[in-house]
Amino acid sequence: MVNIRKIQLDDTEGVKNLIKGIMDGEFSKESDVYTYQDLDNPVEHYGGERDIFLVAEKDGEIIGTVAIKEDGSDSALLRRIFVHKNWRGKGYGELLLSRAMEFCFEHNYKNVTFRGTDRMQTALKLCLKNGFKQENVAEVGDFRLIVLSRKL
Repeated sequence: MVNIRKIQLDDTEGVKNLIKGIMDGEFSKESDVYTYQDLDNPVEHYGGERDIFLVAEKDGEIIGTVAIKEDGSDSALLRRIFVHKNWRGKGYGELLLSRAMEFCFEHNYKNVTFRGTDRMQTALKLCLKNGFKQENVAEVGDFRLIVLSRKL
């Protein structure tokens, strides 16, 4: 059984290790674009009234994450959607995204944006399958930055 819950202070190290491990192992070229400052204290960084950071926990281990960050009065950023490689393909990414979108509906966001690279196919496909549309593509060094958005 997986528990999707709001991040707690003692989750910080596990969250940072999960995300940094995936980024370093699978998306090393993107490290110049994606920084980790928000992960030094995600409880504080995503602590606004209209922000949230959720973790997927299974048997005491953090296996996935997703975050929503306010980006204007009616806009939010979908961030940090990651699932440990051993737990992919089991619906946990879908569950995390669903809970993040519920939060957006509850907080009256009208638009949610996700930015990923062309190499982040799993996250991009998940978003597109769940109502996001491609808005923009930009060449950034060795990859393309793809901007998806969903109107609520």
